[in-house]
Amino acid sequence: MKHRFVDALMAYVRAALQESGEAADYSRMAVRIVDARNLLFCSAGACTTDETEDVFALRDLCCIDEDTLEFVPDRGRMESVARNYF
Repeated sequence: MKHRFVDALMAYVRAALQESGEAADYSRMAVRIVDARNLLFCSAGACTTDETEDVFALRDLCCIDEDTLEFVPDRGRMESVARNYF
């Protein structure tokens, strides 16, 4: 289940970044985890990470790709988030 959650969150973050049209390191958008077990996420608008509210800034879920030097979704950070739910 944890693996499916991480895959779904990765896909959501990628899509949200692509939809925003701005680089991840400049993004102010965040994702809210509505229901981790059912893989439900929604936009939390422009805000910072607040783990008590299950809100994570998109840029906080990214890291720098060593090849392209761009911010990209970071599987390790999302696995860390998944530990809060599974």
